[in-house]
Amino acid sequence: MPGPATSDEIQRQVARTRRHLHDHWKSYAIQGAVMIVAGVLALAVPLAATLASTIFFGWLMLLGGVVGLVSAFRARNAPGFWSNVALAALAVILGLVIVADPFAGAITLTWALAAYFLLIGFVTFSIANAVRVSKGRFALLVLSGILNIALALLVVLGLPGTAVWAIGVFLGISLLSSGLSLLLSALQARGDPPAR
Repeated sequence: MPGPATSDEIQRQVARTRRHLHDHWKSYAIQGAVMIVAGVLALAVPLAATLASTIFFGWLMLLGGVVGLVSAFRARNAPGFWSNVALAALAVILGLVIVADPFAGAITLTWALAAYFLLIGFVTFSIANAVRVSKGRFALLVLSGILNIALALLVVLGLPGTAVWAIGVFLGISLLSSGLSLLLSALQARGDPPAR
């Protein structure tokens, strides 16, 4: 089992990350711009964004469940066959329920969205800690992390009423803030000399 990373290893990883950001800043800038546009669209029509996200997720569950069932039966002699069948069947049933009644599915997805925002917030704090030597990126990432955690709390505290519009609005805000953070970080990385 490898030991903890040394200071030199951490510095090399930071240098590789900065070099990667500098070398590929255009790709990250485009990704950030697309996220900004998607965020604005989700904010403009939150009910449509909520329903579209819910239906899309339902179809993903349904498709994943069908693939899981096929895989389970193709490997029927493998250990855990019945648990694989049960999980895949559950995914099919949940997918069908969500596609058939996206408003009911939106409540479940609202809980999942809150968990997502919470996780993204903490991951963003971790990334901010890794790039804290760059004040501009650090502040943007910390702000994005705080915003995502605040969104998680707002979603949970407003249930079940928030389920109708929350997915669209908060997804839009998250896409907008993350896209802006990514775009500005990419533009800043463009001007930074690459760490070699």
